[in-house]
Amino acid sequence: MTRWTPYPTAAVVAAALGPAQVTVAELAGITTLGGDFAAGNERVQGVQVTLIAWYCALTVPLAAAVAGARPGAGEGARKFAVLPAAIATLAVWPLLAWFSGDAVRDDVTSAMWTGILLGAAGALAVAVVPAIGRGLAAYAALLWVAALVCTALVPRTVVYAGMVQPLGLEFLVALRTEPYDLGYHLPSMLPVAAAVLVLAGAVSGATAHRTREWWTSVAAGMAGPVLTALLYRLTPDQAYLWNETAGSTVVALAFLSLPLTAATAAPFTFRRTV
Repeated sequence: MTRWTPYPTAAVVAAALGPAQVTVAELAGITTLGGDFAAGNERVQGVQVTLIAWYCALTVPLAAAVAGARPGAGEGARKFAVLPAAIATLAVWPLLAWFSGDAVRDDVTSAMWTGILLGAAGALAVAVVPAIGRGLAAYAALLWVAALVCTALVPRTVVYAGMVQPLGLEFLVALRTEPYDLGYHLPSMLPVAAAVLVLAGAVSGATAHRTREWWTSVAAGMAGPVLTALLYRLTPDQAYLWNETAGSTVVALAFLSLPLTAATAAPFTFRRTV
């Protein structure tokens, strides 16, 4: 019998998942890579670029997580699956060249490489702690659902890496305050920001209930917010106008997720020692 290895699975999943995210984002209007970014639209130009990096950064660890999910897959095999997952993520490159206009094409290509490299680091973490992969999957699913639902139902929705801003929710307009940047954006980011924190706590608690390992549970809950916060730090040239505010919010969520996940995991891990 031929021995099963995770490498082909990692490559196939990455080659499918990366292009699928980019294609769905374009078709749903989440990204507009070929759009005109003049006359005020430059406020969301960096948003497009960071989103592409984010899709790539998610693809590599998620593909590695799927490949390593088979019972009996050892840590060594899971680590070696990172390389084919990272290489196969390059399948997004032709699509990016097709969708992108001249204004963002070079930046998008650079963002793709940044996302793949960060994703490879995240995939190594998944190989060591598989629970991180489940946390990333839950985080990605939440934000994709929020992005698709809000884009379809709420006017003027803006989707960022790690954040969805339904600007058309008028009942949140009254909450706007100074300073202008945060005061204008933060109220309409609050629903998804709260959902991200609730999910982080839920993932941490569920992982702690299953594993009784505190640090593993905290890592699983924080993985998504931390990966995205790092991405914004690695693309500083895109941190301007609206994307700068989104990046500050995402970084704040990463910091807030630490005490939240730690507190959520503590009762389950403490019970083990009593």
